[in-house]
Amino acid sequence: MAHYKLILICLLTSMSNSLAASEIYKCTVDGKFTLQDFPCKDDYKYGMTELDTFDGWKYGMNILAFKQQAKMKKLPINPGTSAIYSQYNEKYVNSQPDARIYNYSSTIAGQKANVALFFTQKTQVLYRIKVNFFVVLLPSEEKQYFYTSLVNQLSAKYGQYIESKDYPSTANDLAKVFLVNLVGTEKVWGAETDSIISLTGNSPSVTTYTLDYRYSPLVKTSISETTDEIRESTDKAFFDSSVKL
Repeated sequence: MAHYKLILICLLTSMSNSLAASEIYKCTVDGKFTLQDFPCKDDYKYGMTELDTFDGWKYGMNILAFKQQAKMKKLPINPGTSAIYSQYNEKYVNSQPDARIYNYSSTIAGQKANVALFFTQKTQVLYRIKVNFFVVLLPSEEKQYFYTSLVNQLSAKYGQYIESKDYPSTANDLAKVFLVNLVGTEKVWGAETDSIISLTGNSPSVTTYTLDYRYSPLVKTSISETTDEIRESTDKAFFDSSVKL
C-alpha cells in the first residue's frame, strides 16, 4: 500500500509541476472537476455553422477557436496587418494578446492572396474577412479571365450579384471615363441579407482584386465596442490630464 501511495504522490507532483509551468484552467469534464494546461472546452466558440465564409471560417467564432484551428492547419498566421512569418509560429501568434486583426498568405486558383480576419474589440468574435488577390503581374487577358472565373464561382455559391460603381455618383461624365479604368466596379452578393460579400477591382490598371465578407449584426457590434473603447480611453486620458487644464 505504501508503494502505491508513493507512486500516486509522484504522479500528482509531476502533474502539478507540469501545470505550474503554464496557465492552469479549472474545468469540468464529464461532470468531474479537473485541472488542465489548455482552455476548457466551453471557452471555445466556433461560430455560426449555418453561414459559409472564406476558407471555412465562421462568423462569430472567437479568437481562441480561431487560433486552435490555425494551429491544426499550420497556417502562417500573423497578428496585425504585417506578414512577417510564412510558416506557423505559435509564439508569434500569441505575442500580441490585444490584436484583433490576424492575417495569413494563401494561394487560390494559382494566385497569391492575403487573407485578413477581423474580430470585435471586446467580445473577440469574427465579423469580417478580407481577401486581396495579387494580380499585378498577370497579363491583362489572363487577369480578366481570373476575375470572370472568380465571379462565376461566387455566383454559383451565393446566387446573383448586384453591381455598383466605386466612383462617386457626383463625378462628371468625363471624369467617369478615367475613373472606371482606375477603380472599376463593385459586385455585391447577399445585399438583402445579413451576410454580405463584395468584390472590387475590376479595371485594366488594377493591381489587386479585393473580396470582402461581412456579417452586418457583428459589424454593428464591432462599431459599438470600438466606440465604447475610444470613449473609455479618451475619458481616462482627460482624467489623467485634468490638472493641466
